[in-house]
Amino acid sequence: MPPLRIIFLLLATFTSFGMVCIADSENIYYSGVPFDPELVPSGMIPYEEGWSHGSLFSAPNWLLAQIDSSLTSSVLDYGATPAPTKPPKDYEGYISEGYAALEGGNYRDAYTAFKKATELDLSSSDAWYGTGIALESQGRYLSSLEAYGKAISLSRSASDNWASFAGKGRSYYYLNRFEEARTALETAIRQYEKAGVSHPDELDEIYRLLEEINQKIENRNTAVYSPYIPQE
Repeated sequence: MPPLRIIFLLLATFTSFGMVCIADSENIYYSGVPFDPELVPSGMIPYEEGWSHGSLFSAPNWLLAQIDSSLTSSVLDYGATPAPTKPPKDYEGYISEGYAALEGGNYRDAYTAFKKATELDLSSSDAWYGTGIALESQGRYLSSLEAYGKAISLSRSASDNWASFAGKGRSYYYLNRFEEARTALETAIRQYEKAGVSHPDELDEIYRLLEEINQKIENRNTAVYSPYIPQE
């Protein structure tokens, strides 16, 4: 190969790396410019602060020393730090998450959270009551009846179960099972009074729905036994 062509290839190689490094006994030069310790280019060579190897993509030795060896393959090989692992929630955490989701209108997320709470504590009436609310809010009334029934069977006092009876009454109402709805709501009122709690808005809603159910039952009975309708 002619000498001139070899020289040309060498110059092209140095240019592709973006710098030519020349060192003497006192200073290090980058492309003919004296080395400035406060301005380190991306192509690095060793000096007293510990830059590694002088390759274009090297990291300083002090930084490498701080990297957890267990993460080395993820950080250096793939260029990304693994996502931190969240600790698993406990029973109380799922209950709080469920009610927060209900408040935000995220009924499926609420159901998932309450369901996980029941898996951690099968005897929790609170978790089953929350499950019933989440199911009722999604229009899954048959399933909500089952959840409310479970909550009632596990409750220990009237203060725990009056709301579940109210939930059963609402679910029966939406299923057009008015007699069962009335029985559940009347029970809810009795348990509410026995519990001695104070939730006037909820109590007013129970009375309102009960009055509506009584009217529907009365209208249906009147229609059935009306003298203007031919009897079989």
